[in-house]
Amino acid sequence: MKALATIDSQEANQTFLLPDEHAQIMAGDPRLATYTRGKRGLASLINQFRALRKLSADKKPDVVVFHSTFSLLALALTRTLRLGKAKPRLIYIAHCWASEQYTGAKARLVRAIEGRLCGFADVVVNISHNDLKIAQDNRFWGHHVLVENAVPDVSADVRDDLFASEPEALHLLFIGRFDRQKGLDILMEALPRVQERRPDLKLHVIGGAVRAGRAPDFPSGVDHVKWVAHDEVDQWYRSADALVLASRWEGLPLVIPEALRNGTPVVVSQRSGMETLFEEGTEGFSYPLSVEALAERLATLDRTQLRAMRPACRALYESRYSMSRLHAEILRAYRGEAMDLSVPSGQRTLN
Repeated sequence: MKALATIDSQEANQTFLLPDEHAQIMAGDPRLATYTRGKRGLASLINQFRALRKLSADKKPDVVVFHSTFSLLALALTRTLRLGKAKPRLIYIAHCWASEQYTGAKARLVRAIEGRLCGFADVVVNISHNDLKIAQDNRFWGHHVLVENAVPDVSADVRDDLFASEPEALHLLFIGRFDRQKGLDILMEALPRVQERRPDLKLHVIGGAVRAGRAPDFPSGVDHVKWVAHDEVDQWYRSADALVLASRWEGLPLVIPEALRNGTPVVVSQRSGMETLFEEGTEGFSYPLSVEALAERLATLDRTQLRAMRPACRALYESRYSMSRLHAEILRAYRGEAMDLSVPSGQRTLN
Protein backbone atom coordinates (compact mmCIF):
# COMPACT_ATOMS: atom_id res chain seq x y z
CA MET A 1 0.00 0.00 0.00
CA LYS A 2 1.10 3.57 -0.62
CA ALA A 3 -0.09 6.87 0.75
CA LEU A 4 0.24 10.18 -1.05
CA ALA A 5 -0.05 13.27 1.10
CA THR A 6 -0.29 17.02 0.74
CA ILE A 7 0.55 18.85 3.95
CA ASP A 8 -1.10 21.94 5.33
CA SER A 9 -0.45 23.59 8.69
CA GLN A 10 -2.71 21.20 10.57
CA GLU A 11 -2.53 17.72 9.04
CA ALA A 12 -1.84 15.57 6.00
CA ASN A 13 -4.52 15.18 3.34
CA GLN A 14 -3.98 11.63 2.14
CA THR A 15 -4.78 9.42 -0.85
CA PHE A 16 -4.24 5.66 -0.55
CA LEU A 17 -3.18 3.41 -3.43
CA LEU A 18 -4.03 -0.28 -2.86
CA PRO A 19 -4.28 -3.43 -5.00
CA ASP A 20 -7.89 -3.82 -6.13
CA GLU A 21 -8.12 -7.12 -4.23
CA HIS A 22 -7.62 -5.16 -0.99
CA ALA A 23 -10.09 -2.39 -1.79
CA GLN A 24 -12.61 -3.72 0.73
CA ILE A 25 -10.31 -2.50 3.52
CA MET A 26 -11.34 1.07 2.67
CA ALA A 27 -14.60 0.42 0.83
CA GLY A 28 -16.44 3.66 0.12
CA ASP A 29 -13.57 5.87 1.25
CA PRO A 30 -13.12 8.73 -1.28
CA ARG A 31 -9.38 8.77 -0.58
CA LEU A 32 -8.94 5.28 -2.09
CA ALA A 33 -7.31 4.55 -5.46
CA THR A 34 -6.57 1.04 -6.74
CA TYR A 35 -4.53 -0.87 -9.30
CA THR A 36 -4.67 -4.44 -10.64
CA ARG A 37 -2.04 -6.60 -9.01
CA GLY A 38 -2.96 -10.26 -9.57
CA LYS A 39 -0.11 -12.60 -8.72
CA ARG A 40 3.00 -11.03 -7.28
CA GLY A 41 5.61 -10.59 -9.99
CA LEU A 42 7.03 -8.17 -12.53
CA ALA A 43 3.65 -7.44 -14.14
CA SER A 44 2.09 -6.46 -10.82
CA LEU A 45 5.09 -4.27 -9.97
CA ILE A 46 4.74 -2.48 -13.31
CA ASN A 47 1.00 -1.97 -12.72
CA GLN A 48 1.75 -0.60 -9.28
CA PHE A 49 4.28 1.92 -10.55
CA ARG A 50 2.09 3.05 -13.45
CA ALA A 51 -0.82 3.67 -11.09
CA LEU A 52 1.45 5.57 -8.71
CA ARG A 53 2.85 7.68 -11.53
CA LYS A 54 -0.61 8.65 -12.79
CA LEU A 55 -1.91 9.37 -9.31
CA SER A 56 1.12 11.51 -8.50
CA ALA A 57 0.63 13.51 -11.71
CA ASP A 58 -2.99 14.16 -10.71
CA LYS A 59 -2.48 14.86 -7.00
CA LYS A 60 0.98 16.48 -7.04
CA PRO A 61 1.76 15.21 -3.53
CA ASP A 62 4.26 16.72 -1.12
CA VAL A 63 4.98 13.25 0.27
CA VAL A 64 4.75 9.69 -1.05
CA VAL A 65 4.82 6.91 1.56
CA PHE A 66 5.79 3.38 0.52
CA HIS A 67 4.80 0.43 2.71
CA SER A 68 6.50 -2.97 2.98
CA THR A 69 8.93 -4.88 0.76
CA PHE A 70 6.68 -5.15 -2.31
CA SER A 71 6.85 -1.38 -2.79
CA LEU A 72 10.67 -1.09 -2.79
CA LEU A 73 11.02 -1.26 -6.58
CA ALA A 74 8.40 1.45 -7.02
CA LEU A 75 10.31 3.53 -4.48
CA ALA A 76 13.55 3.13 -6.43
CA LEU A 77 11.86 3.97 -9.75
CA THR A 78 10.13 6.99 -8.25
CA ARG A 79 13.44 8.35 -6.96
CA THR A 80 15.23 7.60 -10.23
CA LEU A 81 12.57 8.96 -12.60
CA ARG A 82 11.38 11.72 -10.25
CA LEU A 83 7.81 11.29 -11.59
CA GLY A 84 8.35 14.04 -14.14
CA LYS A 85 8.94 17.47 -12.63
CA ALA A 86 7.50 16.55 -9.26
CA LYS A 87 9.98 15.94 -6.44
CA PRO A 88 7.88 14.76 -3.50
CA ARG A 89 9.45 13.70 -0.24
CA LEU A 90 9.74 9.88 -0.24
CA ILE A 91 9.19 7.85 2.93
CA TYR A 92 9.57 4.08 3.29
CA ILE A 93 7.97 2.05 6.12
CA ALA A 94 9.29 -1.50 6.34
CA HIS A 95 6.72 -3.14 8.69
CA CYS A 96 9.36 -5.75 9.67
CA TRP A 97 12.47 -6.28 7.56
CA ALA A 98 11.86 -9.16 5.14
CA SER A 99 15.30 -10.69 5.73
CA GLU A 100 14.28 -11.67 9.27
CA GLN A 101 12.26 -14.63 8.00
CA TYR A 102 15.29 -16.24 6.35
CA THR A 103 18.64 -17.67 7.40
CA GLY A 104 22.02 -18.17 5.78
CA ALA A 105 22.75 -17.04 2.24
CA LYS A 106 19.13 -16.17 1.46
CA ALA A 107 18.93 -13.87 4.48
CA ARG A 108 22.15 -12.14 3.42
CA LEU A 109 20.86 -11.67 -0.13
CA VAL A 110 17.49 -10.25 0.95
CA ARG A 111 19.22 -8.04 3.51
CA ALA A 112 21.55 -6.67 0.85
CA ILE A 113 18.65 -5.89 -1.51
CA GLU A 114 16.27 -4.25 0.96
CA GLY A 115 19.13 -2.59 2.83
CA ARG A 116 20.11 -0.72 -0.32
CA LEU A 117 16.74 -0.09 -1.94
CA CYS A 118 15.35 1.51 1.22
CA GLY A 119 18.07 4.15 0.84
CA PHE A 120 16.17 5.65 -2.11
CA ALA A 121 13.78 7.14 0.47
CA ASP A 122 14.39 10.49 2.13
CA VAL A 123 13.36 8.89 5.42
CA VAL A 124 13.07 5.23 6.42
CA VAL A 125 10.54 4.72 9.23
CA ASN A 126 11.15 1.74 11.52
CA ILE A 127 8.07 0.60 13.46
CA SER A 128 9.97 -0.89 16.41
CA HIS A 129 13.25 -0.55 18.25
CA ASN A 130 14.17 -4.03 16.98
CA ASP A 131 13.63 -3.02 13.34
CA LEU A 132 15.76 0.08 13.88
CA LYS A 133 18.53 -2.01 15.47
CA ILE A 134 18.50 -4.42 12.50
CA ALA A 135 18.84 -1.48 10.10
CA GLN A 136 21.67 0.07 12.11
CA ASP A 137 23.54 -3.19 12.77
CA ASN A 138 23.44 -4.10 9.07
CA ARG A 139 24.23 -0.56 7.91
CA PHE A 140 21.12 -0.20 5.80
CA TRP A 141 21.26 2.82 3.55
CA GLY A 142 19.21 5.94 4.19
CA HIS A 143 18.11 8.16 7.04
CA HIS A 144 16.37 5.94 9.63
CA VAL A 145 13.91 7.06 12.28
CA LEU A 146 11.72 5.26 14.81
CA VAL A 147 7.94 5.60 14.90
CA GLU A 148 6.43 2.73 16.85
CA ASN A 149 3.19 1.16 15.69
CA ALA A 150 -0.02 2.28 17.36
CA VAL A 151 -3.75 1.54 17.18
CA PRO A 152 -6.92 3.63 17.63
CA ASP A 153 -8.62 3.61 21.00
CA VAL A 154 -11.62 1.41 21.68
CA SER A 155 -15.17 2.51 22.50
CA ALA A 156 -16.23 2.56 26.13
CA ASP A 157 -19.07 0.04 25.78
CA VAL A 158 -17.09 -3.07 24.77
CA ARG A 159 -18.33 -6.31 26.31
CA ASP A 160 -16.10 -8.18 28.76
CA ASP A 161 -18.35 -11.16 29.50
CA LEU A 162 -18.00 -13.49 26.51
CA PHE A 163 -16.76 -16.27 28.79
CA ALA A 164 -19.17 -15.75 31.66
CA SER A 165 -20.40 -19.35 31.35
CA GLU A 166 -16.91 -20.60 32.32
CA PRO A 167 -15.87 -18.22 35.11
CA GLU A 168 -13.29 -20.59 36.64
CA ALA A 169 -11.35 -21.13 33.41
CA LEU A 170 -8.27 -19.15 32.43
CA HIS A 171 -9.14 -17.84 28.98
CA LEU A 172 -6.26 -17.28 26.57
CA LEU A 173 -6.50 -15.66 23.15
CA PHE A 174 -4.55 -16.10 19.90
CA ILE A 175 -5.27 -13.77 16.98
CA GLY A 176 -3.47 -14.06 13.67
CA ARG A 177 -2.77 -15.81 10.41
CA PHE A 178 -2.08 -19.52 10.32
CA ASP A 179 1.40 -19.30 8.83
CA ARG A 180 4.93 -20.05 9.96
CA GLN A 181 5.64 -16.50 11.11
CA LYS A 182 2.90 -16.50 13.73
CA GLY A 183 3.99 -19.80 15.30
CA LEU A 184 0.54 -21.26 15.92
CA ASP A 185 2.07 -24.72 15.38
CA ILE A 186 4.33 -24.11 18.40
CA LEU A 187 1.38 -23.10 20.53
CA MET A 188 -0.63 -26.14 19.41
CA GLU A 189 2.25 -28.42 20.39
CA ALA A 190 2.78 -26.73 23.75
CA LEU A 191 -0.85 -26.71 24.86
CA PRO A 192 -1.34 -30.50 25.28
CA ARG A 193 1.87 -30.66 27.34
CA VAL A 194 0.42 -28.36 29.95
CA GLN A 195 -3.24 -29.41 29.97
CA GLU A 196 -2.80 -32.20 32.52
CA ARG A 197 -1.28 -29.71 34.95
CA ARG A 198 -3.67 -26.92 33.99
CA PRO A 199 -7.04 -28.32 32.93
CA ASP A 200 -8.51 -24.86 33.48
CA LEU A 201 -6.71 -23.41 30.41
CA LYS A 202 -9.01 -22.53 27.52
CA LEU A 203 -7.57 -21.19 24.27
CA HIS A 204 -9.66 -19.17 21.83
CA VAL A 205 -8.14 -18.92 18.35
CA ILE A 206 -9.25 -16.11 16.03
CA GLY A 207 -7.77 -16.36 12.55
CA GLY A 208 -7.38 -18.53 9.50
CA ALA A 209 -5.05 -19.75 6.79
CA VAL A 210 -3.62 -17.09 4.46
CA ARG A 211 -1.53 -17.76 1.36
CA ALA A 212 0.61 -20.84 2.13
CA GLY A 213 -0.71 -21.29 5.65
CA ARG A 214 -3.01 -24.07 6.75
CA ALA A 215 -5.20 -24.81 9.73
CA PRO A 216 -3.54 -27.08 12.33
CA ASP A 217 -5.12 -29.99 14.12
CA PHE A 218 -6.63 -28.31 17.17
CA PRO A 219 -6.23 -30.24 20.44
CA SER A 220 -8.96 -30.36 23.07
CA GLY A 221 -9.44 -27.14 24.97
CA VAL A 222 -9.18 -25.00 21.82
CA ASP A 223 -12.08 -22.95 20.51
CA HIS A 224 -11.47 -22.00 16.86
CA VAL A 225 -13.53 -18.88 16.28
CA LYS A 226 -12.18 -18.13 12.76
CA TRP A 227 -12.04 -14.46 11.76
CA VAL A 228 -14.34 -11.95 13.45
CA ALA A 229 -15.50 -8.52 12.28
CA HIS A 230 -13.18 -5.61 13.04
CA ASP A 231 -15.78 -3.98 15.29
CA GLU A 232 -16.20 -7.19 17.32
CA VAL A 233 -12.60 -8.11 18.08
CA ASP A 234 -12.20 -5.91 21.17
CA GLN A 235 -14.80 -7.87 23.11
CA TRP A 236 -12.59 -10.94 22.69
CA TYR A 237 -9.53 -9.10 23.96
CA ARG A 238 -11.40 -7.58 26.89
CA SER A 239 -13.00 -10.87 27.91
CA ALA A 240 -9.73 -12.84 27.75
CA ASP A 241 -7.24 -13.13 30.61
CA ALA A 242 -4.22 -12.87 28.31
CA LEU A 243 -3.14 -12.75 24.66
CA VAL A 244 -0.56 -15.36 23.61
CA LEU A 245 1.95 -14.89 20.77
CA ALA A 246 4.37 -17.58 19.58
CA SER A 247 5.77 -15.62 16.62
CA ARG A 248 9.09 -16.55 15.03
CA TRP A 249 9.63 -12.99 13.78
CA GLU A 250 7.68 -9.72 13.84
CA GLY A 251 7.94 -5.96 13.40
CA LEU A 252 5.65 -4.61 16.08
CA PRO A 253 2.51 -6.77 15.83
CA LEU A 254 -0.66 -4.71 16.21
CA VAL A 255 -2.27 -7.40 18.37
CA ILE A 256 -0.03 -6.27 21.24
CA PRO A 257 -1.26 -2.65 21.44
CA GLU A 258 -4.79 -3.91 20.63
CA ALA A 259 -4.64 -6.15 23.69
CA LEU A 260 -3.17 -3.39 25.85
CA ARG A 261 -5.86 -0.88 24.88
CA ASN A 262 -8.36 -3.37 26.34
CA GLY A 263 -6.30 -3.86 29.50
CA THR A 264 -5.31 -7.39 28.48
CA PRO A 265 -1.83 -8.69 29.43
CA VAL A 266 0.34 -10.27 26.73
CA VAL A 267 2.46 -13.44 26.73
CA VAL A 268 5.04 -13.23 23.93
CA SER A 269 8.02 -15.10 22.53
CA GLN A 270 11.41 -13.47 22.98
CA ARG A 271 11.79 -12.81 19.28
CA SER A 272 12.17 -9.54 17.35
CA GLY A 273 12.38 -7.60 20.60
CA MET A 274 8.73 -8.20 21.51
CA GLU A 275 9.73 -8.62 25.15
CA THR A 276 10.83 -4.94 25.16
CA LEU A 277 7.36 -3.67 24.24
CA PHE A 278 6.18 -3.89 27.86
CA GLU A 279 7.59 -4.42 31.35
CA GLU A 280 7.99 -8.06 32.35
CA GLY A 281 5.55 -8.98 35.10
CA THR A 282 3.73 -5.65 34.89
CA GLU A 283 1.89 -5.78 31.54
CA GLY A 284 2.83 -9.28 30.44
CA PHE A 285 5.34 -12.11 30.29
CA SER A 286 7.86 -13.42 27.78
CA TYR A 287 9.56 -16.76 27.15
CA PRO A 288 12.37 -18.16 24.94
CA LEU A 289 10.70 -19.51 21.81
CA SER A 290 10.41 -23.26 22.22
CA VAL A 291 7.58 -25.69 22.84
CA GLU A 292 8.96 -26.53 26.27
CA ALA A 293 9.41 -22.92 27.38
CA LEU A 294 5.96 -21.93 26.19
CA ALA A 295 4.37 -24.89 27.98
CA GLU A 296 6.13 -23.92 31.21
CA ARG A 297 5.11 -20.27 30.83
CA LEU A 298 1.45 -21.25 30.32
CA ALA A 299 1.57 -23.58 33.33
CA THR A 300 2.59 -20.72 35.63
CA LEU A 301 -0.06 -18.19 34.56
CA ASP A 302 -2.25 -17.04 37.41
CA ARG A 303 -5.69 -15.59 36.68
CA THR A 304 -5.71 -13.33 39.76
CA GLN A 305 -2.30 -11.90 38.86
CA LEU A 306 -3.31 -11.33 35.24
CA ARG A 307 -6.48 -9.50 36.31
CA ALA A 308 -4.45 -7.28 38.63
CA MET A 309 -2.24 -6.26 35.67
CA ARG A 310 -5.09 -4.83 33.61
CA PRO A 311 -4.86 -1.17 34.77
CA ALA A 312 -1.12 -1.13 33.97
CA CYS A 313 -1.82 -2.55 30.51
CA ARG A 314 -4.30 0.20 29.76
CA ALA A 315 -1.91 2.86 31.08
CA LEU A 316 0.88 1.54 28.84
CA TYR A 317 -1.39 1.78 25.80
CA GLU A 318 -2.24 5.39 26.61
CA SER A 319 1.38 6.42 27.16
CA ARG A 320 3.09 4.50 24.34
CA TYR A 321 0.70 3.15 21.70
CA SER A 322 -1.91 5.87 21.18
CA MET A 323 -2.78 7.20 17.72
CA SER A 324 -2.24 10.80 18.82
CA ARG A 325 1.43 10.01 19.42
CA LEU A 326 1.72 8.15 16.10
CA HIS A 327 0.07 10.95 14.12
CA ALA A 328 2.36 13.58 15.65
CA GLU A 329 5.49 11.57 14.87
CA ILE A 330 4.45 10.65 11.33
CA LEU A 331 3.74 14.30 10.56
CA ARG A 332 7.23 15.15 11.79
CA ALA A 333 8.63 12.55 9.40
CA TYR A 334 6.48 13.98 6.58
CA ARG A 335 7.90 17.44 7.25
CA GLY A 336 11.47 16.25 7.67
CA GLU A 337 11.78 17.44 11.25
CA ALA A 338 14.58 15.97 13.40
CA MET A 339 13.63 13.18 15.81
CA ASP A 340 15.59 11.95 18.85
CA LEU A 341 15.78 8.14 18.85
CA SER A 342 17.48 7.98 22.24
CA VAL A 343 14.25 8.41 24.23
CA PRO A 344 11.19 6.18 24.69
CA SER A 345 8.22 6.24 22.36
CA GLY A 346 6.00 9.17 23.10
CA GLN A 347 9.00 11.48 23.67
CA ARG A 348 10.66 10.66 20.40
CA THR A 349 13.82 10.65 17.99
CA LEU A 350 16.73 10.16 15.14
CA ASN A 351 20.44 9.51 14.84
